[in-house]
Amino acid sequence: MKFRLLSILAIGLLLVLAPAYAGKGGPIVEGIWSGAGHAIYPDGTTAEITRIDAQLFQDGMFVYGDAEFDVVVEGFPMYTQPGQMSAHMYGNKIKGVLGFCLPAAHECVGAGVFEGKLSGNRLTGTMRDLSDGSTAVIVLRRMPN
Repeated sequence: MKFRLLSILAIGLLLVLAPAYAGKGGPIVEGIWSGAGHAIYPDGTTAEITRIDAQLFQDGMFVYGDAEFDVVVEGFPMYTQPGQMSAHMYGNKIKGVLGFCLPAAHECVGAGVFEGKLSGNRLTGTMRDLSDGSTAVIVLRRMPN
């Protein structure tokens, strides 16, 4: 009876966890992504991230790449901010850092923390910018090749 219960629990756990993985190596996040988001600063000022374009590469469970954001802060003209990111995936979750690092990674001026979740061709996440204290919520979609 105990073996049967354990077997049912094990199968149930596999069914719950299976969608998070895409084959032996886990989910694939490599590719071109595009999206938008919203942000808020510690003083309550809001911002719209009207465009995010990212090119991500993957080495096993490590992810790295470049991104560019168009941001409109309440009352200020739009500006474009490039950056680079590196992250680690576990299951369908991603955690990493994003910095204003172009042209070279060792020349980063600012840094932020990124946490996200991959669901098919959709990547949702939260970015916390450690240089200005803002928090942003973003949604990206994988672009066709």
